[in-house]
Amino acid sequence: MVFNAKSIYDSDFSVFVPLRNFAPPVAGSVDYPISAAWMIRGALLLGIILFVADLSQSNRWLLRLWYVIGLVGGSIAFLGLLQKATGARMILWQPPPPEPVWVHTFFATYYYHGNAGAFLNLVWPLSAGLVIRAFSNRSNPGMRAVWISLFIVTIAGVLANTSRMSQVLALVLLFAICAQFGLALLRNLSGSEKGIALAGGLAILLALIALAQAVHLEQPLKRWQTESQRISTDARWYAFRVAMGAVPDARLCGFGPGTFRVVFPTYNIESVNQAPGTWRFLHDDYLQTLLEWGWIGGILWALLFFGGIAIGIHSYHRRRQVWMPRRAVLQPLVVIALLGVALHALVDFPLQIESIQLYVATYLGICWGSALWRDGRSASESQSSFVRSETSKAETK
Repeated sequence: MVFNAKSIYDSDFSVFVPLRNFAPPVAGSVDYPISAAWMIRGALLLGIILFVADLSQSNRWLLRLWYVIGLVGGSIAFLGLLQKATGARMILWQPPPPEPVWVHTFFATYYYHGNAGAFLNLVWPLSAGLVIRAFSNRSNPGMRAVWISLFIVTIAGVLANTSRMSQVLALVLLFAICAQFGLALLRNLSGSEKGIALAGGLAILLALIALAQAVHLEQPLKRWQTESQRISTDARWYAFRVAMGAVPDARLCGFGPGTFRVVFPTYNIESVNQAPGTWRFLHDDYLQTLLEWGWIGGILWALLFFGGIAIGIHSYHRRRQVWMPRRAVLQPLVVIALLGVALHALVDFPLQIESIQLYVATYLGICWGSALWRDGRSASESQSSFVRSETSKAETK
């Protein structure tokens, strides 16, 4: 599709400039530069999946990766809360643009609150897993305090964000995590520890309430009250109808990777129900993927994404008895986070954002790599243990 591109889109004149391609009858992208850039990014994402699948075979590096995700997620949430608390008008306290379209929708380093919410819903389940692991392994109080603090900050970031879909999904993910780990944790706690856990839960709730007052939590509440009646008239419904009208022309190979932004205006102008505004992304990742990649590319991406989730679930149910505890805790959390972003992709465009793609690729690498998690130790660690054993025997002799 990229090498056989048929045109380049001229944004100044809104026209497609034809290119001389080597196979005119064969499908080709309608915009060579955009598709070429997307294919480079796609190749890097596939490389990340393979890299993480290999990295996850090491128990030590898998735990380090888990720590990094928790720390980065907490830092991004803290930045967003700090901006809310100080009344920032733009990301990193920059002056707002002449037309402040992002003033009420940005959070942390994201211009659009929906993307910020999707990112936080990817990382906070793993932060919750670090808390679960800290209490399951009887970690020292300092580590428990660190992971609990990060978890509170990340959850508060979801609550302070004005994306309604993110908040609904956060609640669904919370129920899923409680159903997965709640009973097991309660069984492992003694009577006194259950009282301490209850007191800790109340303390967390009070901390969230106090934090809500500082970060103006009333803003997302007002959004729920004022915009709940506007769902039926949302512009994304018009955009969805326009995009559906373009599906027959996409055929098997689509219009080309990343070309939605240049194809959609043409169909929107000709549509009876035009979608107002400029649409760089469609608020439906699956339909946008179908337009850009066609049925062939869409099926391949679905196999990579949902196939990884299926492999992760299958590996967990078949081999979790022989895994180390960290793997048995991390794997279902990764699957839950991926299912959450898959649901979010129905109404927004999280899978089109580079940073979210990076985390999704990392999680998919963990899922695909879990098929090779045979026992509690990786092959390299087992080999190192064997070498140390043989060396010890030689020294004894």
